[in-house]
Amino acid sequence: MRINTLALVFLVLLFILFLDIFTSNSISKLLHTLIYKSAFPLYNVKNALEWLFEKNYSTVKVNLFGNTPTTALEVLSVDSKGIYVRNLKKKGIAISATDGKLIGFVQKTGSVGYISKWWEDNFPVTIESTDNLNYTHKVRSVGYYSNYRIEMPDPADIVNGKVYMSEYMPYGRLLKNFGIFIGEYQNGVFKLLIPKIPKYVVILEEYEPNGGN
Repeated sequence: MRINTLALVFLVLLFILFLDIFTSNSISKLLHTLIYKSAFPLYNVKNALEWLFEKNYSTVKVNLFGNTPTTALEVLSVDSKGIYVRNLKKKGIAISATDGKLIGFVQKTGSVGYISKWWEDNFPVTIESTDNLNYTHKVRSVGYYSNYRIEMPDPADIVNGKVYMSEYMPYGRLLKNFGIFIGEYQNGVFKLLIPKIPKYVVILEEYEPNGGN
């Protein structure tokens, strides 16, 4: 009897698997949506209970890029491609609330938003040579970051240098001016500097470069 039950369960699961494959993962997407929406109320209940019995309180003060008032958002969880953040209401780029390092790009807003890790994303970059520090104008080149590598459209003479998010992307020049880079070229080999996921992030709100022109 037990063997028949196990065989029936196995056949049902196999049927669901094949159905999911032939419906372009619609069942998996539905299940993910249900879990995603049900998890947040449970998290709120957990926080309410902790707040009720907790005696210690902490305040997060963020001071990045001058004295501009900034709101830090709490990181809820992390997966292989990105992080889930509480009360994420604006699109833009995410930086660490502690040291300003680039964390990623906002993909989904809401009560629980989602931010893709920059090292799992694709975007243009600027490479600035560190071999010509005695010159007024540093040697720069443009490239594209993808799959842990930098692709350059044209041959470049840069052997050693720092890699920044492109200056033509929103906040790219700001991050570069504050020395926030994503990796380094060492003897022509790109080495990523993957940041530690912080407990809190700050969102630099999305805007159109040059007023959208």
